Amino acid sequence: MGQQRMMEKQRLSFGNWMQLRWGSCRRLYLNLFRSAFVRASLARRMGACRRCGACCHLVRRCALLKDDKGLPACHLYLYRTPNCTQFPLDPRDLADRNLVLPDTPCGFSWAPVQKDEQLPRA
Repeated sequence: MGQQRMMEKQRLSFGNWMQLRWGSCRRLYLNLFRSAFVRASLARRMGACRRCGACCHLVRRCALLKDDKGLPACHLYLYRTPNCTQFPLDPRDLADRNLVLPDTPCGFSWAPVQKDEQLPRA
């Protein structure tokens, strides 16, 4: 059974579902109103997308998701919203992502914050 089917069959608790809804709202807010935080966080982000599709199943399965030879792909890849293009914004997003697909690690991680480094507030 493919990862997409497993994600569609997985049932989340109401609390986990609410956490995912809040994360979506948080990312939208950060992208719209806290661009300095987003830039600083993305500058510390390391790794690459593994195309597991977990981010396309947060809250609900994305309607623009299609299958490309067994891997998830976006119908409107070049015109995606900031919530999609910049996911994950910070380690909190990985926690949300891990609720959807806990057994497959994300390809992204963050460099540790240096002792004297100050990040913009979220």
